[in-house]
Order: sequence, then structure tokens, then C-alpha cells
Amino acid sequence: MKKKLLLFALFMLPINIYGLSYGGCEYSVISKLKSLVTNINLSYDYRIENNTAYFDVTLTNMTPDMYFYDMTNRKYYYYSDTNNGEIIIKNYNNKSGTYKFYSAKNECYGLSLGSKYYKLPSYNKYYNDELCANNSNYSLCQKWSEINYSREEFLKLINDYKNNKEEEEFEGNITYDKEFFDYLAEFYINYYYYLLIAIIVICGGIIIYNKRNNKFKL
Repeated sequence: MKKKLLLFALFMLPINIYGLSYGGCEYSVISKLKSLVTNINLSYDYRIENNTAYFDVTLTNMTPDMYFYDMTNRKYYYYSDTNNGEIIIKNYNNKSGTYKFYSAKNECYGLSLGSKYYKLPSYNKYYNDELCANNSNYSLCQKWSEINYSREEFLKLINDYKNNKEEEEFEGNITYDKEFFDYLAEFYINYYYYLLIAIIVICGGIIIYNKRNNKFKL
């Protein structure tokens, strides 16, 4: 009888094993929403104004069941702000940032769904500077490079680079007058194997000749 009562009590408990929830939202729904966040893609475009790079970040695959918060400009964005799930946020000049996504469903509104991060390249303010003219291969003159030198420091580095480059070109153009021993060394290096074979043949011939003469002198 006690076993029957225990089973009856278990069936009466208001627990739905297949309907576990968190924050008023079933785990299955949360899992689906989080998977939608992972499908959101980020890309960027840029423009240069007054020697400063400004970036426009595009987010795609937004759905009505979510919204997000931009940690950089401290603003919320909703599906109503998008164009069929695509939204462009303009004029970033920071290097990196974070978007935090939340549930927009009524039963679990505001529940955190995860984050998306972006990292933007650093624009070299000296890229179009006259100091970088004819030095585009120099690492300090690359378009996307984090350069924090003052103009005076940068000028010194460029001059050092030019001087080193001129020295290398000068050393590459130096010619030397060859002397007799230089020609002799080159001849030896180029014809070493031929000389070695000739020496072996001559020495071998001398040895054979001497052996034959020794036989006749018995």
C-alpha cells in the first residue's frame, strides 16, 4: 500500500521533465535562440576621411526573436531597425567591440543569448604621407599597420631605412679588380675534377711504367 501511495505522489508532483525552463523560457527554446545568434555574420567596410579610417559594420541573419546591445555606442538595436535581418552600424573608429544579444520573446524577454566580437584593423596615418613615397615596401609604410610614432620619430626611422637601403645597393654594385691569384683560384675551382682525374691518370701511368721497368732489370 505504501508503494502505491508513493507512486501516486510522484505522478502528482507538478514537474514537467521534458519542459525544463530557465527564466520563464524552456531550455529547448533558449538553445534554439542561441543557435540563431551563432548564425549571425559580421563584416565591415571602410572609408578614409582626413587621414582617419571609419568603419561600417554589417550584421546579417537577425531574427525578430532577438535584439542586441552595442557596447561601443551604448545603444540597443531591434529587428525593427534592420532591413530583413540586416543592419549596418556606421562610423566606428575604435579597434574592437562587442555586441551582446538578448531574447525578444515575451516569455523570456531580456534573457542573455551570448555575444559577438569584432576586431578592426589599424590604419597607418603615414600611409599617404610624402615620407612613405617610394618606400611602400617598408613595414612602417603599410596601409594597415599600428603606428604610434610621432612625425619626428617616424622621419628618423624612414631616414635610417633609406640610408641602410642605399648602403645595401652600393655594396651590391661594388666591383673588384681581379689579380693573377684570383684567376688561378677560379680556374682551380671550375676545373678541379678535371685536374684531379689528370693527376690520377699521370700518377697511375708513372707507377705502371716503373713496375714494368723493374721487371726487366732482374
